Amino acid sequence: MTGFDNWNSTLRANCGHYYATPDQASGNWAGTFDLHQRSGVDVAEIRCPPARIERTRKGILRDDQEHFFLLRQLEGETGIHHAGRETLLMPGEFLLLDSTRPAELSITGQPAAFLSAHLPRALVLETRREMPAAGRKINSAHPLHASLCGLLDAAGADDNADYIFELVPLAFSQAGARPGAGSLGGRTHRFRLIYETLERLSSDPHLSLDILATRAGLSRRQLQREFQDNGTTFTNCLIRARLAVVTGKLRHAARQGARVPIAQIAYGAGFGDISHFNRVFRQKLGCSPRSFFRTCKLNGFLAQDANSLSQPSKTLPPGRGCLFQSNPADG
Repeated sequence: MTGFDNWNSTLRANCGHYYATPDQASGNWAGTFDLHQRSGVDVAEIRCPPARIERTRKGILRDDQEHFFLLRQLEGETGIHHAGRETLLMPGEFLLLDSTRPAELSITGQPAAFLSAHLPRALVLETRREMPAAGRKINSAHPLHASLCGLLDAAGADDNADYIFELVPLAFSQAGARPGAGSLGGRTHRFRLIYETLERLSSDPHLSLDILATRAGLSRRQLQREFQDNGTTFTNCLIRARLAVVTGKLRHAARQGARVPIAQIAYGAGFGDISHFNRVFRQKLGCSPRSFFRTCKLNGFLAQDANSLSQPSKTLPPGRGCLFQSNPADG
């Protein structure tokens, strides 16, 4: 934690001339500003007690660099007045700030925490001719919300850099435009968004190629061609996405030492028929769901024993099942 003066200096050094004023009633003011690299861009993790942060015309003129700031609220609430819109940003929601336009952020009552991804404005505008809708927020109901969360996750890799500059302007496209994979230029990025959309919908046992095409903003034929160009099919990707959910839950249950209702997990992942589920599980992973669970559970016990002895972990040969990973390009 750092005092207001140091925090404010760090804010300006990394974000430009935003002028902060602490709430005097908040007492001993202390915040944090930590800078990370995620998805190939600078991402600041900011914690701020009650304060007002302003972006004025004077501050805009003093800065040489222009950015879009993708904000994701983590804790507390932030009132934002920007680009003719007034909104209250709640935990989990996103909002896009344009550094070339005035803004006012108000944090009252409880401290707030948020992430701020710093996107050079020229690179954002390079991918789309349409100006993104600054000042508009995105909540969990938005079709691209989960994809944005993934890009700001701590595990976001540098090879996501091109993707974030295509996805952000698509997510914040002007009202009336439907955000879909068909709007992305690169084939790799299109298929990635298609697969992310499929993953999000995979728990629906009635998910079909036509439904996915509608949600992805493509025709049925265009969607079929995307799968073909990536050497796979809709059915293979759907099975892979559902099995990834099942294996993840089985691993979690094994770590917790919990009893596992395999049929319930399968139904929850979108499988409508248990016989079909058992068959494709064995085909793809080389073992039954119950055997997979027992192997994961035993591996966990061996790892605990090894850690207690401060020796390298000894594990059983996991077989193909324990190495299963979701890979949309693998048919």
